[in-house]
Amino acid sequence: MQLHRLRLVNFRQHELTEIAFARGLTGIIGANGAGKTTLLEGIAYALYGVGAARGTRDTLKRRGAPPRSRFEVELEFTLGLHRFRITRGLTAAELHQDGAVIANSTVAVTERVQALLGMSRDEFFNTYFTGQKELAVMAAMGPTERAQFLSRVLGYERLRDAQDRLRERRAALRAELTGIEQGLVDPQALATEVAAAVLAVTTAQAAREQALAAEQAATQRLAVVAPDWTVTEAKRQAWQRIDGERRVAEGKVAAGRARFEALDRELVTALRAQTRLAELAPVLTEWQRLTEERTGLEQAALAYTARSRAAAQRDQGRQRMAQVAAQLLLLPTDEAITALAAARAEILNSLEQGDKQLEERRTRWTQDVQEARTKLEGYRDRYRDLKDQRTAVEERGPDGPCPTCGRALGKDFAGLLELLGRQMEEVETDGQYFRKKADQLAEEPTEVKELEEQRARLEGEFRARTEALGQLREGLKQRTALEREQATLTIDLARWDAELAGPAAEYDLARHDAVRSRLADLEPLRKEADLLAGSAARAETLVHDAAVAEQQATGAENELATLDQLLVELAWDPESHAQLAERVREGEAALQGARVSVARATADLAGAERMRDSGLQRQADRAVKAETAQRLGVEVTMLQELDRAFGDLRTELNLQMRPELSDRASTLLRDLTAGRYADLELDESYVATIVEDGEAKPVISGGEEDVVNLALRLALSQMIAERAGQPLSLLVLDEVFSSLDEERRASVLDLLRALADRFPQVILITHLEGMRDAFDQVIRMSYDVERRVSTAREEVLEAGDVAA
Repeated sequence: MQLHRLRLVNFRQHELTEIAFARGLTGIIGANGAGKTTLLEGIAYALYGVGAARGTRDTLKRRGAPPRSRFEVELEFTLGLHRFRITRGLTAAELHQDGAVIANSTVAVTERVQALLGMSRDEFFNTYFTGQKELAVMAAMGPTERAQFLSRVLGYERLRDAQDRLRERRAALRAELTGIEQGLVDPQALATEVAAAVLAVTTAQAAREQALAAEQAATQRLAVVAPDWTVTEAKRQAWQRIDGERRVAEGKVAAGRARFEALDRELVTALRAQTRLAELAPVLTEWQRLTEERTGLEQAALAYTARSRAAAQRDQGRQRMAQVAAQLLLLPTDEAITALAAARAEILNSLEQGDKQLEERRTRWTQDVQEARTKLEGYRDRYRDLKDQRTAVEERGPDGPCPTCGRALGKDFAGLLELLGRQMEEVETDGQYFRKKADQLAEEPTEVKELEEQRARLEGEFRARTEALGQLREGLKQRTALEREQATLTIDLARWDAELAGPAAEYDLARHDAVRSRLADLEPLRKEADLLAGSAARAETLVHDAAVAEQQATGAENELATLDQLLVELAWDPESHAQLAERVREGEAALQGARVSVARATADLAGAERMRDSGLQRQADRAVKAETAQRLGVEVTMLQELDRAFGDLRTELNLQMRPELSDRASTLLRDLTAGRYADLELDESYVATIVEDGEAKPVISGGEEDVVNLALRLALSQMIAERAGQPLSLLVLDEVFSSLDEERRASVLDLLRALADRFPQVILITHLEGMRDAFDQVIRMSYDVERRVSTAREEVLEAGDVAA
């Protein structure tokens, strides 16, 4: 694996940082807190997401970044024959392989990277990312944890995974085998059950043959009485039909006689009505004459009433016309409304101009206040930071570490305190200036107050003019309505005058009352005549209808006599028919019983056959299951042997791993110590021991311990690179030189250059300025205190600056 480019946008303290990594030794140099280790955190975040970063997702974005600014980490690297590019934000991610997208979500990208590298997040960083505190990661583990860690990173745990899958498969097959064996039926009991089922089939076949014979005998007995039953049933049906027709004929006879008698009674009533109508003829003549006279009197009354109503409406209209004219004189005109609207518009324009001036002046004042408060808060924070640094330096004394390089202050202690004191005084002076400025700006300016008073006065005038304009417009609406009413009244008055211009109608109220009184007296006689007129008009029709009714009654009586004669000739005997019907019912019942027996015997035979077939099928199924059980038993035995073989192989690989790791680490230790220490042994618990002149050295210094751990880490990385199947050619070392002297540092660098064939790209992070000339590429990190932003720049090295 080789890194090519890293770009950080608003990641931690990096606003916009882009670094191009080269092959060889790359040194990232900068003071403590400059953001060096944050570069490694950015690489980790790009590969494995938020789980590889410190803190939570909410703390990743740079403090001070605009609210909606972009957050992004982009990493380009080569793995094997392919070039990859990862772009990861807070909630989205993309993975490109040779320019094509192969994953486009945070989870998918993380899973795909883990599959490509063949390591989990912790395994990858414990192996290839090494810090000073992480050199002793194996030393801090227990014996079992060390062995498991080495097996896991070297890929031996894949054998355990294979064993787990084999055991799961074996357990599933064993459970299936147990289920099949428990379900196997005793073959002897199954054979007995099949024999019983065959016997039941034979018995059911004999019973069905007996039922079929009984059905045939019942059918023959019923066929003997069938001809006589057919004849007598035909006569019964004929008798029922003729008897029904006879009852209908009797009904017709009764109905004909009743109709004739009713028509005779109606004829008598009609003749009486004709006689009474002759008596009422003079009364009807008088009724007709009085009715015509009443119609003429009613028309005269309507004309008289209309003229009186028109005169009253005309008087009311003239009165309302005078009222409308008086009201119109009091209402406003269009000219008055136009003048008032123009005055109101001038006031509104003045009000808008004043609002604009007030807003501009208030905005300038607010900006001045905010700027003074922001500056004051910044100087307060800066003063507290300087005060805390000064307090910490005073408490630790001259022997305390330098906040920048971590070395003891010594003679620089007093100078550092004086520098911090001067910086505090400068910050305090600037802060007092901005505090006074903020206090001066706390009160609202006089110009703003005057503009607000002018605005309030104009708003009052604008409201007064608006209310007056509304009242005038409401009056104008009333004027329009009154003018429409005036036009309508003019038309109505002209119409009423025309109606009253003609002569007055003549009307005799006394004669009208006398005519109505006489018509009321004649009303009962007129109604009686109306009732009698219909009955008298039907007299001639009733004479004809009565003759027809008598003829119909006579015909119905003749039809009844004919049907009585047919019943006598049919000679049907109900008793003989009942006896024969009983014999038929007995034969049909016997036949039905025989058929039920046949159906029951057939069903019994089918059930017996199903039982026999089921037993035979169960015998066949048992044979198949027995064969399956034998096959599963063989497979379970094979999986058990394969599990044992995998276990033996894993044990043998673990035994071979310790000597190989010890040999590789010894070679690296000899190079790191310039031949002083040539051997490094690992005991069964993987605890490292230095051998000097053939004897184990029980006590070593802290720097020597770091060298031993570094040798182990590099040896382990070599083994992983060889077993990974792809060029994992990257080492990242963070502050691993702090406890080493200059000689050890030079040895480490020489060793790393010697390993260029295995790890062509090595990135070292340090705050030591003296190592600058030893690198092939130098990236300088710095931190801007005012902007709180880390920046990175690549330093151009001259040809003589790079170590040979």
